[in-house]
Amino acid sequence: MSRDSAFATLLYDSREGKQCFSKELCKMMDVNMDHLPRIVLSTDQVGDITEKAAAELGLAAGTPVFSGGGDASLIGVGAGAVNVGDTHVYIGTSGWVTTVIDRQKLSIGSMIASSVGVDPDSFNCFAELETAGKCFEWAKKHIMMDDIELFSETKYNVDIETRHMNAYEYIMRKVEHIPPGSNGVIFTPWLHGNRCPFEDPNARGMFFGLGIETTSADLYHAVVEGVCFHLKWQMEAMSKLISPSESIRFAGGGAIQDQTCQILANVLNKKIEVVHQPQNTGAVGAAALIGIGLGKIESLAEIRDMVKLERYFIPEPNSAKEYDRLFNIFKKLYKSNKQNFKLMHK
Repeated sequence: MSRDSAFATLLYDSREGKQCFSKELCKMMDVNMDHLPRIVLSTDQVGDITEKAAAELGLAAGTPVFSGGGDASLIGVGAGAVNVGDTHVYIGTSGWVTTVIDRQKLSIGSMIASSVGVDPDSFNCFAELETAGKCFEWAKKHIMMDDIELFSETKYNVDIETRHMNAYEYIMRKVEHIPPGSNGVIFTPWLHGNRCPFEDPNARGMFFGLGIETTSADLYHAVVEGVCFHLKWQMEAMSKLISPSESIRFAGGGAIQDQTCQILANVLNKKIEVVHQPQNTGAVGAAALIGIGLGKIESLAEIRDMVKLERYFIPEPNSAKEYDRLFNIFKKLYKSNKQNFKLMHK
């Protein structure tokens, strides 16, 4: 088991000189340590593909198998955020803000941890949002349904290009005229409770500011902004522990559409760097670790320059200023409704 995967069991002692499963924790949790796997580095070869597995998978027998790691660790590597001080943002089903640090730091109040990563000499200062891209998916299914029928029905007289366009790309084109603030609507992305910078399983998503003139395009645009607002809140909390980098690597399926990237740049008021095929950064990270294990890449530090940057986005001053104003309202929505969330779920 890789070190970061062992850490995720909550039985791992990450202190310097320890870096092993904790006898004390295992005893407390009544875990038989003989049942636990050997801990290895993410770049260690752990075996070869057997003849039986090769036949089932269509791969060559004897192909080296490496330890690898968990999604959060591998995505950071694949994004090229590998050196101390590098920050990356991820929007997939969930979302997070992570900065590489040289020693563990912790904020219990903001629920920010320092998780073990693939590098034995550094940690990931980690703030997670339960539902990020999941909010986009929810909005696609339940708000933009009439538009999405373009992709499954032929009753509309639309051109072939539109019918075969990626659904999210089509939606983002529909909302590209919506101004910052979504014409007065704010969305909170807590569809499955929240973990950081506040822990509250009762917290839920809501649209604030609906009016008779509000459109589905306004609502979808607000969903994208709401996810970005929450990532900003996490980065603000993280800044009390460390200093996130000035330029932010952006990874995950949420980074595919230019408009989402620009909104994130405006909300964070930071330069956003998007890697090539951002939805595949986890696989790229795994491949990079194999490269180190095989001796083809000397160290993690080399990976930052090897990862191809495809696009970058600079904050637009007027939009960034408006988002700063709306961000303060966004944070107040939780504080004003914390008790209401509790009452709703009593």
